[in-house]
Formats: sequence, structure tokens, C-alpha cells
Amino acid sequence: MIRWITCFLLLFGPALNSSASDIARHVDRDWFRKTLAGETAHWRDAASTAEGFFKVNLDRQWRRVGNQNGTLVSQSRQIFVMAQGYELTREASYLEAVRKGADFLLERFRDFDQGLFFYSMTPEGKILDEGKGSYGIAFVIFALSHAGRVTGDDKYKKAALATWTEMRSHLRDEKGFFKPRTDRGYATVIRRNTQNPMMHLFEALLALYDATQSAQTLKDAEDLANLVFTRLYQEDKGRLPEIYDAEWRLAAANQEGHIDLGHQFEWAFLLSHGVEKGLPAPYLKIAERLLDYGMKVGYDSKEGGIFPRSDYDGKVTRGPKGWWEQCESLRAMMHWAGLRGRTDLWPAFDKSFAFVKNCFIDPNMAAGTLPTTRRTAREDPARAACGRSAITCAVSTLKRFVFCGWRTQAPADSCLYSLRHHVAYQRNLHAIA
Repeated sequence: MIRWITCFLLLFGPALNSSASDIARHVDRDWFRKTLAGETAHWRDAASTAEGFFKVNLDRQWRRVGNQNGTLVSQSRQIFVMAQGYELTREASYLEAVRKGADFLLERFRDFDQGLFFYSMTPEGKILDEGKGSYGIAFVIFALSHAGRVTGDDKYKKAALATWTEMRSHLRDEKGFFKPRTDRGYATVIRRNTQNPMMHLFEALLALYDATQSAQTLKDAEDLANLVFTRLYQEDKGRLPEIYDAEWRLAAANQEGHIDLGHQFEWAFLLSHGVEKGLPAPYLKIAERLLDYGMKVGYDSKEGGIFPRSDYDGKVTRGPKGWWEQCESLRAMMHWAGLRGRTDLWPAFDKSFAFVKNCFIDPNMAAGTLPTTRRTAREDPARAACGRSAITCAVSTLKRFVFCGWRTQAPADSCLYSLRHHVAYQRNLHAIA
């Protein structure tokens, strides 16, 4: 039975390491609940269709605009959004949107001849990009896992498990990692290697474990984390670089090698969250070092928030601050302050949250979020800028702020934890967010 937690003080569960009064001073639970409820309703009403395809290209008034072609990422993330809307409200319309969205994913995006899923298509189901990629497939596993968990329908759980099996068969490379993108028949690798699909796959496997309670799935997540953090992690510096060549050697600085600061925070949360589910405790040390690196290099102590990336020498890019990076850093700071006893993070959380509310929350549209800001100067973009292959909405990101530390008494009770979420990000801010 899925439990809805009505009080933020319960979100951190029995492992609470920060006092309830301390948390209450830093987190406005009523604001989060109101904002989350408004955001889920907007996306349900604006993006859902009777066929199950989600139209996520919206303007600032939540009206559909322009090209409405979709991808595995936009479809999958919106399934997650609808699942969270259902858990929040218990309204049947959200559950219906989950089922229709998941069915459309399985019936129309699926490549029944050569396996896995096509990357993009029109709302009518015409394939636009028949390529296969680990990033998109990870989100398929993520979405189907959430669909299976909230609906209780084994069809979606079995489909998620089958997708994971096929992914290992078709996309795993000789090093044990996963190919970033291939042609339809998996013969040609199209993009350079990046750790990003590995991170989202790890997240998806945690969601699959929650849906199925499969010990093997949790072991698979551990094996993936072990591969990443024995082969790619720079232990001497406490960071995980982003880009690699075809042999998984670190990309040079003049080949766009860099440190994605948002991903340091994201891994800091995901590894800690994995330990909550049963992964070995030593991953906490790695997670905390990633968190500390992100705070040291990326945190803007003057204005709040974090910068998007740095070079290998620790010089940050002082350009536009993206929404998804702020969500990742806030989620990680809240999680570690509330659950892991890092109360020294609360001041940075407070300053960053004030920055986000000032620069990313749309004051003119209820529960609206804006995709990007240039330091503290508010821009006025359409919501269409937030997605095409991804949804930018506060559903997953705000849940990261609020529900990041919640843990249940029994694993089968898991609900309302953050993504990938995952998750709703902005692919227009990075090649892949």
C-alpha cells in the first residue's frame, strides 16, 4: 500500500539526523505542496492527449505551440510526472494518463523488429529518429518502473525488466559501459562517450528495484556504480568528469572535457539514496566527496545557486544558471542536511532556494517555472524553450527538494521519492542534461 506523507517532518523517516524544528526553519512545506499540486495539474491538463502521447511544447500561458514531436525522454518523463500527480492527489485522471502514456510508449515507440525503442516520433506515431541510445532507454526503464509501481500492473513491471535485459544485450560495450547512441541495428556508435547515461541508468535501476523488489536489480545497480566509480571517478580530486573517448579515456580539455557540476550533486544524492535501499555504505564516502566538490567549485556564495560546469582546473563557467542544476544542488543539500547530518549546508540551501524562487519561479503564472536565468536577471522565455525532448516542470524537481530524504519502514512502501528523474530537465541548456 502506497502511503502519502502529509507532513514534511515524516519525509525524513526514522533516519532523521536533523531536528524537526531545524528542518521546519528551512523548508516551507506548504509552499512546496501548493506548488507541486499546481504544477502537476498544469502538465496534466496541457500535455496529455486521449491517445497517450504527451505534447510538451508549451508557451508561458501553458498553451501548445510549435512542433509537438516527442522523444523517449519527453514521453517517459511525463509518465513519471503523471505518476507523481496521482500519488499526490489520488485523482483518477492522473492514473489514466500514466496508463495511456505507458501504453503509447510500448505500442508506438517500440521497435518490434530489432528491439528496444525508437528515439523520436510525431504525435501521430510516425518515426522520425529510429536510432537507439542509452540515455533515452534509461528513461524508458525509469518510466515503466514508476507506471508499474503506481498502477500495480505487472505488465509495466515486466516491460521494464525486459527493456533492461534488451539494453544489456544490444547497448553494452566491451568495457562494460553502455553505448551513448547507435543506429537502429546497433552497428554504429554515433556519439562520444559520457557518464550521463550511466547515471540515469543507475537511477532507473533504483526505480526498477522499488517496483519489483528484485534483489538482482539492486545488484545490477551496485555493479553499475562500481564500474563507474572504479573506472571513471577521480578519487584524488573527489569528482567525476563528464566526457570520454571511444575507449573511455578522459577527454582532453580542448576536446570539451569538463566537469558537470550539476551531475556531482546528482550523484551525491543518488548514491546516498541507493545506500538507503541496501547498497554498501562505502558509497556514502564517495557521495559526500562529490557533494563537497560541487559545493567548493560550483556554489555561488554571493548570489546563491550553482554554476553549470567547470574546467579541469576548477575554473567555473560563470554564465547562465540552468534550472536543472539548481534542482540537483538543492535536492542534494536538503538530503544531506536533513538525513546525513550535514547541517552546515542549510545556509547555502537557504540562499540558493531564495535565488531559485526569485529567478526561476514565474510570478505571473500559477505554479510556473522558468527554464534559465542569467545570474539574477529574470528572463521571460516561453515554456516551449524548456523542452522538445524533455519536459521542464517543477514536478520532479520540486519533489527533489521536498521528498529527497523520505524513507519508509518497508521497501515495498516506497513512494514520493525523487526521480530522475529524474525528472524533468532542459536539454536546451546542455547537449544532454
